[in-house]
Amino acid sequence: MNLMSQFCNLLPIRRGKVVFFSFTESYADAPRAIAEEMQRCRRKANCVWVGSKAHKPNGLPENLCMAHGKHRMCYELSTAHVIVSNTRLGKYWEKGFRKKAGQMYIQTWHGSCGIKKMEGDMQHPREGYLRRSRLDSQQIDLLLSNSRWLTQVYRNSFFYDGEICECGSPRNDVLVRGTEERAAAVRAALGLPLQSKLLLYAPTFRDGEGAPVPPLPDWTCLRSILEERFGGEWNILVRTHPGLPKARRKQLPVIAGEHVLDLSAYPDMADLLAAADVMISDYSSSIYDYLLTRRPGLLFVPDREQYAESRGLYYPLEQTPFPIAENEMALADAIRRFDTTSYRVRVGEFLRQKGCVDDGHAAERVADIIEQHLGKEVAA
Repeated sequence: MNLMSQFCNLLPIRRGKVVFFSFTESYADAPRAIAEEMQRCRRKANCVWVGSKAHKPNGLPENLCMAHGKHRMCYELSTAHVIVSNTRLGKYWEKGFRKKAGQMYIQTWHGSCGIKKMEGDMQHPREGYLRRSRLDSQQIDLLLSNSRWLTQVYRNSFFYDGEICECGSPRNDVLVRGTEERAAAVRAALGLPLQSKLLLYAPTFRDGEGAPVPPLPDWTCLRSILEERFGGEWNILVRTHPGLPKARRKQLPVIAGEHVLDLSAYPDMADLLAAADVMISDYSSSIYDYLLTRRPGLLFVPDREQYAESRGLYYPLEQTPFPIAENEMALADAIRRFDTTSYRVRVGEFLRQKGCVDDGHAAERVADIIEQHLGKEVAA
């Protein structure tokens, strides 16, 4: 236990204080959706966003305080009445910080009906990560799920036997309720015309030292095929995974170019999902959020056998609604032959099989839970 944890463990809870934290410390994901819902219609909460100074967002809600820095994070989390995070806080607990009586820790996680194995189910997990994950799970009071399938995965892999709220994923609310406003804001921020068609290419990272970097298609060929199949003038948004180390990201061929934007540093993936007219990914859980829009999604997986061995998949790629391509020629053919009607039927069946409950109101349900907890007395 270090001096900071000893000091913070003595601090009292500040009643009504809700602290939000997100993966990469950017203003994003399910914590963002919940924070905005709290700000929209709740008056009791004192909301604090803990994040990186470099990611201070434009348009931060007026009553949402921004805190940054390691020491400030320790203070805010130690005095929170409610903690909301979409990523593990194991490093925090490992340093000797303790959750106080009366504090509530809500873990939203940052995936949904994804295919890649996680936590205890991974093929070759790092022991240090699993140790911190187990420690974090001991602190969780409520874990959010968007489906019957994900709830079972949590039970098997998350080292957690507490309460799971099958209420939907707050980050997916915008994808269910309508994306027009968010999509227009993204195009405006990127300086693209409103009528511009957007392809989002978002591969996940590969595990292990020396693992290959995600493959990148030929952008010129891809644009030509998209225009041939769907019409319009296309721009390509490329977002590599935040977990891809900078050293390995430098190994990628040139990402940006004419009509190609590198948005790897873009803070909130939900914005890009809302804006995209077509998405191509590989094993990322983000495309399983994107299918809620019913817009075309495809899988580009040249390394599928290697990835299944290194990380592990929960079910065969063939059980997804997406056309699968293992090389660029197959990807081009899948785009040309894409059948929107049959694809939407497959998406509906996939969501039914997984028991998906996303209906656009998850953030409201979580905000109700938080507000109820804030009404409880806390120790002085």
